[in-house]
This record gives sequence, C-alpha cells and structure tokens, in this order.
Amino acid sequence: MFKLLITLFVSLFVTSVIAQEKSDGDYIRLVAELDEPEYYCFDLAGWGEKLRLDDPLQTHTCKLRGGADQMFKFEEGQLTVVGFDRCVEVTGSQPNSLPGSAVLARECNADNPLQKLNLNANGQVQLSDTPYCITAGADSKEAGGPSHMWRTLTLANCDSAGAELSSWQLGL
Repeated sequence: MFKLLITLFVSLFVTSVIAQEKSDGDYIRLVAELDEPEYYCFDLAGWGEKLRLDDPLQTHTCKLRGGADQMFKFEEGQLTVVGFDRCVEVTGSQPNSLPGSAVLARECNADNPLQKLNLNANGQVQLSDTPYCITAGADSKEAGGPSHMWRTLTLANCDSAGAELSSWQLGL
C-alpha cells in the first residue's frame, strides 16, 4: 500500500511539473517522426547545470519530464525561450539571413528583424519578410541519455525545405 501511495504521489508531482511548464510555454515538435519514435523538439543545447545558452539551438528527442529547456512561446512576433529571458534569433547580417544560418537564443529585441518569426498554417516557422524557415538537419546523431537523438536547426528556403524537416506543431 505504501509503495502504491509513493508511486501515486510521484506521478501526480511529475504531472504537475509538466502542466506548470506547459502553462508557461509549449514544445515545438517536428510533425514527422523520422528516426525518433519520441519525436524531435526545439531544444537548448546541454541540460540542467550543463545548459549552454550561447550554443546554437538544436532539435532533440522530446523530453516528457524535465523539458524546461524545450519550452517556447510565440509572443508578439517573436519566439521566446520560456524561463531564460531570451528569444529565438537566426544568424545573419541585419536585416538579412541566408540558408544554412544557425538558430540561437539571444537577448530579446523587438526591433531585431532576425527575431521576427511566425508559425505558418502549414507548420513552418518562418523568418518574417523572407522566404526562409527553420528546419531540422537531414542527419541525426545519438545524444546523451537513454535513446536520445539530436539534429541541427538551421534556416532553409521554405519552398524547397521538405515538410518532413520543416513542419512543426505546438505541443506534443
């Protein structure tokens, strides 16, 4: 009986933590499963105390527990990194970016055109006033943790980016 109560308590606690994280933001998940049955989500590099905020963002196995480094929110034309006081920004020479450019988490600046992102009806995350979208890399590699995988996140031409690498959804 005691074991059952402990299991129930832990389950409720984890559910509460996930609900709290989701209330502040959400996962941005690749629609296609590709080679990862747990799907890929936008992700800050590293984890916990080894989080590397200045490294490029990646797409990584969606973390159902402890996914605070995978919580994002579209607000007023920007994609914010929930809990880290940063916004998603593509690299470039303002106001321009190019295919292959990295995706970063930087200090939010509403006037920065490299932070103006929209989630289109087709699921593409598009840099405003450009033909470019954020896409998952074609190659994957094993990451730390049980069965975790990762891919790069870069900018590509929306028209030529395959839907399997460029269609995202909010939430799992």
